[in-house]
Amino acid sequence: MKFLFVLFILSFSTFSTFSTFSSLAQVDITTVNQSTKEQKIKSDLEALHKQYDLRSWIYTDKVLVDQGAKVPYSHPVITMSTQNKYLENKIKLLSTYLHEQFHWHVIINGKPSMEGFRARIKQDFPSVKVGFPYGSRDEGSTLSHLIVCYLEYIALTQLVGKQKAQENLSTNGYYKWVYATILDSKNEEKLDRMLREFGLEFRSSKL
Repeated sequence: MKFLFVLFILSFSTFSTFSTFSSLAQVDITTVNQSTKEQKIKSDLEALHKQYDLRSWIYTDKVLVDQGAKVPYSHPVITMSTQNKYLENKIKLLSTYLHEQFHWHVIINGKPSMEGFRARIKQDFPSVKVGFPYGSRDEGSTLSHLIVCYLEYIALTQLVGKQKAQENLSTNGYYKWVYATILDSKNEEKLDRMLREFGLEFRSSKL
């Protein structure tokens, strides 16, 4: 019996190591200038891939780290910036990394056209706050971010727990109206329904 228990532990350890390697092996993280800050973000992203199984949320496998980027962005290639909040807080880095991956999820897997996508969101959220620090640059982008940020919240909750996820998103200095809206439990049913309509739901229990 003792031998079988040890064998089980060794097998589990081997499986965990393989899973971790697979998560990291999916992405190619490249620094633009090979600076100290860029190398730190790259190293932390690699560590996050080892700490968490992110395979379910990898929609593009190319990632750049650029100290010249003012903010992270998703297209044409996910580009992570090197602000102090990302250098000092791995949950912030993880959350933003997932956010940029979910932009790709919406484009690759979303069912309606972008126009139809935004029109449907506006049915449930007719009044949005646009511009920094409340929303994105225009109404359409702000509407899209309701879905992207909700997906970010769901994934982060699964990884670090609901309390830490809420604390992280509610303290962001940008998209403040968007995050307040998706964190409001009164909007959960509407947002979940739209994820299913758009083909963006990844939680099996919700399907």
